[in-house]
Amino acid sequence: MSHTPHAPLTATETVAAQSRTGSSLVLKAGIAGLVVASGALAYQAYQTLWLPFDGYGAADMSYLQQELPASLSGGDLTHFHSQGMAFEQEAPNLSWGLSAAFDRGDGVFERAFTPSVASGWRGDADGVGPIFNHNACEACHQADGRAKPPAGPDEVLEGGFVRVSIPGTGPYGEPLSPPGYGAQLGDRAIDGVKPEAKVRVNWIEEVGQFPDGETYSLRKPEFLISELAYGPLPKDTVYEMRMAPPVFGLGLLEAIPETTIQSWADPEDKNGDGISGRPNYVWDLERGGKIMGRFSWKANAFDIRQQSAIAAYNDMGINNELFLYRHDDQATNHKARQNCEPEQTACLAAHDSLDFEMRPDQLKDITTYLQLLGVVYRRNMDDPAVQEGEQLFHSIGCESCHKSVVQTGEHEISRLENQLIRPYSDLLLHDMGEGLSGRRDFEATETEWRTAPLWGIGVTETVNGHTNFLHDGRARNVQEAILWHGGEAQQARNSYMQLTRDQRQLLLNFVNNL
Repeated sequence: MSHTPHAPLTATETVAAQSRTGSSLVLKAGIAGLVVASGALAYQAYQTLWLPFDGYGAADMSYLQQELPASLSGGDLTHFHSQGMAFEQEAPNLSWGLSAAFDRGDGVFERAFTPSVASGWRGDADGVGPIFNHNACEACHQADGRAKPPAGPDEVLEGGFVRVSIPGTGPYGEPLSPPGYGAQLGDRAIDGVKPEAKVRVNWIEEVGQFPDGETYSLRKPEFLISELAYGPLPKDTVYEMRMAPPVFGLGLLEAIPETTIQSWADPEDKNGDGISGRPNYVWDLERGGKIMGRFSWKANAFDIRQQSAIAAYNDMGINNELFLYRHDDQATNHKARQNCEPEQTACLAAHDSLDFEMRPDQLKDITTYLQLLGVVYRRNMDDPAVQEGEQLFHSIGCESCHKSVVQTGEHEISRLENQLIRPYSDLLLHDMGEGLSGRRDFEATETEWRTAPLWGIGVTETVNGHTNFLHDGRARNVQEAILWHGGEAQQARNSYMQLTRDQRQLLLNFVNNL
């Protein structure tokens, strides 16, 4: 088979071929350079945008392997500071981006907000009131811990407030407020505006006795409400004092999967153990519709962000992006940018012109701060006496509601994911009996309360200087808190009553080492 030889290239064709080859090489070099540049850009983005927020810093955390697993209340967010600042600790070894956000949020949490334009002062993100209970988050959640109720009628109510409601529900399922008043009595106000009321508390004592002869005393609050500025309160008004709870470990509670919480629920008590916990479903302030609540005393807040926004608005009169206007205001003649009722004309006239008294970035930082507060370790878990108290805790049925071990799931902050934690709560509503009856709150009935987490409870006296527990601080120690348990918890209370004095002390010692 013969081949016809190609004709030699002309000079022009040779130059063109060389040009095409050169262009191809340039193109390949350009593509290679683009790939390298893209990789460098991606790495830089990883270094500056993702890595600072992935949860972990550069410190070695192998020290946790030397600790008893039972001591690690918050997984690897557990810290070992059990003194006066035990509730204010940043989770160990945060990435620098999260640590910086934590510090910014800490500053907002501790900040004392002041009156703004209406009172002749204008500053960054200020504008407390016009009617409010306190001017800083830290003022109620002192040292990020538990507030102490007043000892008697001569003391001002600090660190809490009295909620008021009347029969019926609002458009979103929330409790109804008495005409002229908000959801809670605002006992402070800026100049030119009257507080809603003067609030004082008296305690009524009742003495009881264990079968072995040891006596105890329980108390409940009596509310002395005077100087009502916006009309009389209806006779069917329900009063309920709420003291500020501790705020550490909230991010880990937020990361517990909803399916896990639902798996603990047994509203019809199908297993016959007398425990019928159920979720509270509340109004989602940002997306609308009903959603599972897990924060606050009656699980009436969906997540930390919404809980923070609610507290800023209701407790301090600080508007924010969730409460630029009242979300539940159906009136056609008033749209208050502050937490003012239609009848509170001076309050309505006093509000300032700032769009956000707590800016969106500040709300985000305070949310991050609360999500990343670490949890103090469980102490003395290798002590045989503490272990015996733990066995008694389980044997009398406390574990049925105070779930001791749970695994966290997905969360926007990866550091909070897949942590084995020991919060001692199921975050569900439980009927606690008529002795603790309060007010309805979304789907929570008068006698239903969310199981309070017990982690860190034994450090309360060290941090806050007292041992007052339950929603209104009526219990002056752990034992009184147990003795107030009724309803679904009545059987556990009865079992505690039947323990010997030494056994009761062992159980209390265990709880006080959490």
